[in-house]
Amino acid sequence: MIMRGLALSLLLTCTTISASAAGRMIETTGVLTAGERTLRAGDELPNSEVRLASGTATLAIKGGRFLLKGPARLTPRKTSFRLNLGSLLSVLKHSADRRFSVRTPSAVASVRGTDFFVKVDARRSVDICICKGAIEVTAKGMKKLPLASQHHLNYRFWSVKSDTVHEEAHMSDHSDEELDILRSLLAAEKP
Repeated sequence: MIMRGLALSLLLTCTTISASAAGRMIETTGVLTAGERTLRAGDELPNSEVRLASGTATLAIKGGRFLLKGPARLTPRKTSFRLNLGSLLSVLKHSADRRFSVRTPSAVASVRGTDFFVKVDARRSVDICICKGAIEVTAKGMKKLPLASQHHLNYRFWSVKSDTVHEEAHMSDHSDEELDILRSLLAAEKP
């Protein structure tokens, strides 16, 4: 059964994503919905909010793979995702001409290709972990913050009045094993 699931994941990962879609849902252990519609493996992601009450959903864009953990609210776009709640583990191929960003209520993480994790909790505080590579974080009331790491550098961001403050934090809610799975799915992508 596990091999069948992996084979399906690899097959869906290798399929192309249409020009109008924000991405594609590869698989889920929960129920991923867009409005009243339940998304199934292989479905294109709409350019509107999707919700995951619990469990996980593996998502794909050209050059990237993501693991969304619920409860989550995410609005996907081709070059950015808006994460309002939940966590998103990301593996992106490096691209000199394309930047990808994850927007949250407190901060924006921008990359050109890296492995990173973003979590937004119910209080709207944001954890950002640079798992491997470099990102740039921007937020209200603070200068651009370039961050780089070869193995898990985690910061927490939250709003205080009209400013955003941050501090170094402990890594949580993601693993190297999950990153390796996303990397293998991305490696199977057709050029």
